[in-house]
Amino acid sequence: MSESPSPSDASDFLFKRFMAVSTALSLGVAYGWLAGFVRDTNGGLNFHWRWQIFLWAFIGLASTFYFWRKVWPPPNRPPAARKDIVVGSIALALPGLWWLIFPLRSLSGAHFWNVVEGLSIAACVLTFGAWMIIRLGRGFEQEDADNDKIGASRDEDSKK
Repeated sequence: MSESPSPSDASDFLFKRFMAVSTALSLGVAYGWLAGFVRDTNGGLNFHWRWQIFLWAFIGLASTFYFWRKVWPPPNRPPAARKDIVVGSIALALPGLWWLIFPLRSLSGAHFWNVVEGLSIAACVLTFGAWMIIRLGRGFEQEDADNDKIGASRDEDSKK
């Protein structure tokens, strides 16, 4: 006899689906939009329709869906291992790093180093923020594990 999913499992599934679809669409649109810009003779940027837009939109969609599939595998698969999360994160980060670094190729001299300095500071701040979020997530996981242990010990005590 199969059990029906609990309401929390259903809402968890909907949340994961919403996160995966919304982030994939966001990055797909962002990468496609960035691929449409070309530098004109005056050094400015103009948007021009090119078929590369579809390619980069697909890369944004695919890398994001791949990331979420590695982080949150389907219910019929084992939970995500650390290796899966790292591989998914790399697949997500590579196109983003490309769009961050690619515009720097047209800079030179002192202006280039000013931009690199600003990007380095931003990378440090974002790394610190990511570290804090990871610690927060681990704290929630630890609290859930502690609550599960407390609940299990109460169940055993009530059976006695």
